[in-house]
Amino acid sequence: MNNTLVLNRNNIWSRLGIVTLLLLLLVGPNFGPIPEMLHQRLSLETSVIGMLVSFWIGFCIIIAVILRLSGGVTLRELLQYTGLGVRSKLSANLTGLVVGILWGVLLLTSIFQFDPDANIAVINGYRILVAIIAATGALLEDVITRGYLMNEMQQLSVPNWAQALISAAIFALYHTVWAGFDIFAFIFSIVYGLILAGLFLWGNRSLTPVILGHSIAVLIGEPFASMLIFLSASL
Repeated sequence: MNNTLVLNRNNIWSRLGIVTLLLLLLVGPNFGPIPEMLHQRLSLETSVIGMLVSFWIGFCIIIAVILRLSGGVTLRELLQYTGLGVRSKLSANLTGLVVGILWGVLLLTSIFQFDPDANIAVINGYRILVAIIAATGALLEDVITRGYLMNEMQQLSVPNWAQALISAAIFALYHTVWAGFDIFAFIFSIVYGLILAGLFLWGNRSLTPVILGHSIAVLIGEPFASMLIFLSASL
């Protein structure tokens, strides 16, 4: 664990507040106004790429702000602090893989609620590109919402269960607040956030099982998972 991050303990609450606010302001709009704006001007396929790039930009800005607030910490040190590359339990990794596959299949089949004629079996360059962009974006998200937030709370002696709950609540909030705050979507996001936070704790604070449970789901479900955001917004 990086000493600079630990020594900045007095500023943790302010850092947590700033990062949470940035998630709401920079990432949250991708679940509401940004897809709507893009879809008014572009095709659905192009809009999906635009939204995913917007996710990427938001997460990268937040990581840059974290580095700035943590003064003297390099990107490599930050990633190590958040659990990227940390050794994990095999049982947690296997569970993460199962979660990722099941969640990905759920995302994939959910498209039929909106588009019964969708061909989810098609594999082409566009689908591969979108899946890669989305999966790496999910990794950046896990670095922030699981690794960084939860490890910062650990420095404040926040119990593990509370770390998981707060992280999941923040995750669910920025996923739903800009989309009209549907209570069912919020609960759905809370559950998934708790699963990912649980994998993080189970895996000895390694992001490996979290990535398996999140990025694998995205790899399987894209581009249809992103299209659901556009299609649900049009209802």
